[in-house]
Amino acid sequence: MRRNRMIRVGSAALVLLLATMAVTVVPSIEEAGAVNIPTPWTVTAGPLTKVTDGQSISINVTSPVENPVAAAKAQICRAGVDYLPSVESDPDPDFAIGGVNCPSIPISTSADLTVTDVGVAANATTPAGQTFSMFVGVGTVEWQDTAAGEQSLTCDPLNPCALVVEVRGTDNAGDFRWIPTVFTLEYLTDDPIAGCGGPADGIISAGSSDALLQAWISTTLDQCKRPGAQSGAATAQSFAGEGAAMDSFSRKDIDLVYSGLGYDPAAGLGLGTRSDPHVARESVAVPIAVDAAVLAIGNGKAGPNGNKVPYSDGIELTLDEVTAMITGGPQQMNDHLGPIAARNPELATTGIFNQYSPIVVGGPSEAEATSWIFTNHLDLLRPDGWKVPDSGAFGPEAGMSRVADASLALAAPSFQGVLNLYSGRTILDKTIKTQGRDTYGGIYSIVDRATALALNMSPIRIENANGDFVGPTPESMSAALPLMERTTDGRLMPVPAMTASSGEQPYPMTFVVYAIAPKAALVDMACVPRATSQKLLADWLTYLTNEGQASLGQGLEPLPPALQAEAATAIAQIGTGSPGCTPPAVLGAAGSASIPPVLPAPTAVAAYRSTAPSASATVIPQAVVDAELAAVTAELPEFVRASSTTTTGSLIGLLIVFALLVIAAMATAGSTGLPDRLRKIVGAGK
Repeated sequence: MRRNRMIRVGSAALVLLLATMAVTVVPSIEEAGAVNIPTPWTVTAGPLTKVTDGQSISINVTSPVENPVAAAKAQICRAGVDYLPSVESDPDPDFAIGGVNCPSIPISTSADLTVTDVGVAANATTPAGQTFSMFVGVGTVEWQDTAAGEQSLTCDPLNPCALVVEVRGTDNAGDFRWIPTVFTLEYLTDDPIAGCGGPADGIISAGSSDALLQAWISTTLDQCKRPGAQSGAATAQSFAGEGAAMDSFSRKDIDLVYSGLGYDPAAGLGLGTRSDPHVARESVAVPIAVDAAVLAIGNGKAGPNGNKVPYSDGIELTLDEVTAMITGGPQQMNDHLGPIAARNPELATTGIFNQYSPIVVGGPSEAEATSWIFTNHLDLLRPDGWKVPDSGAFGPEAGMSRVADASLALAAPSFQGVLNLYSGRTILDKTIKTQGRDTYGGIYSIVDRATALALNMSPIRIENANGDFVGPTPESMSAALPLMERTTDGRLMPVPAMTASSGEQPYPMTFVVYAIAPKAALVDMACVPRATSQKLLADWLTYLTNEGQASLGQGLEPLPPALQAEAATAIAQIGTGSPGCTPPAVLGAAGSASIPPVLPAPTAVAAYRSTAPSASATVIPQAVVDAELAAVTAELPEFVRASSTTTTGSLIGLLIVFALLVIAAMATAGSTGLPDRLRKIVGAGK
């Protein structure tokens, strides 16, 4: 382990050495302005800011009766262009696909190239007008224009692009022509470490489910730019899954973990495996947000204009129907299809399941709080139905009782042949977005509410213990909090049978997301206090439970005042415990005892990942690189990090560390090859 740590630090030293030998120029955002021609009709679109890859943009066209319109087309094109009208049958050539402004291929695999809507002819003159949508992407594309040669277009946080909507109709002069309306799309900065100017001194390493990806991005960017904040990003976060994050926290590989379960004994997160058991780390649970475990439905139905739109949030399923779906899969649902269709006209029209999708009924393969809470709910409320179907198709497991499981992939009895499991929500997102515009039918998954809303999925209203259908709304989630159960360590846990005698019915699978932080003071490998990190941890959690509540993002509900007060009390306990070690003393040059330069605790920041080759990463590669560099930088000896404030000092310090640590480690191992970690970072040995 010591050899690996030395190689890791040496690799980091070389990366930082290379960085000091180059000048990084951060480009500014290009202004994207265009002059729109006045039209008798009104075109609106949104959202236009904080746009992400695969974002659905809603476009509405409303026109007076005396100015009928015949068609509308939307494309992503070059910003800063004054697009021209046209009296011809087609828009002006400046709008041509594969021309000088508009690419011939989509910006990303999650985006549309172009969308044409003919429903405007019938609906634009109605009070609500005609609404259609377009998926937009983040990335760079290149194409060949026959007249102007090679072209390229980049749409990202530094390069806004134009959403150009061409409408063909009768203008105020009575002429029938195409008139463009241009909107500037500004993209979400999804690399918060770069957005904050790099990692903060003493950066905190954290881990969680990918459900908190957007929350981490938005809160990190907001916090580092507040008056009086530290310089740089406060945390570098891994999204490898809640179970993996809890294990890393137990091993003291990371400083902080976000979880809806913590060390709950029934779920067993953070305790490792039989072959590699872990001991629960003494910790403090700080509430940061309110979320919910849900069964969500994706894909969609035909809208009034013929374009696919998401299912409504009014889909209702009984507990028996949900239990049958999760324990046996779509093939065991024959007895339930009729009642489901009768209760849900949307599903009767589209078909209850999309049998052509690689995910029909799915769930995350990683250990997650949502999986445990959802399966525990069914186990307690429908124990007679929560069994493997007694059918020969299920082999020796047929008829066996199921239990609550955080890891659907490791459940016993298994969900093989029942659920389509996936690693990382990017795969679920891609699966839904790659369905054809005329391919309907439900795609279901156990997820949390934040993920469902981020992926444009609709949480299903599920029958509660009283027979009422309840969905996860802000009101129903708030109503659930007072009815939750207190654990011995002070956390709140859902009670499956919770109901209200009157008023708002609680959503029973509501849960509180906690930041699980070490009670003991943060120390490095030599038991030297990490004072800078300790203060940063307290500052970060104080921000997160106060001002940061406004930046949690869609799907996560803010804490009520009572839980905010609990958070403040909990934060005060962080770092008050004993680290359980004694700093070693060494004899200095003058015979006095001193502490040698040592490496802080490892951070093990992992890249957000997806196992599907076709799935594009939600975190852009630069964000991953920045998180890795932030992690390994924190492991450098203090004198090296201090010397990096000057070019000469950094070169000398980094060369010394790289030469001594890497060569010594490689010699000890009997290896003369380039360390694997260094190969990955600098691209050697590909």
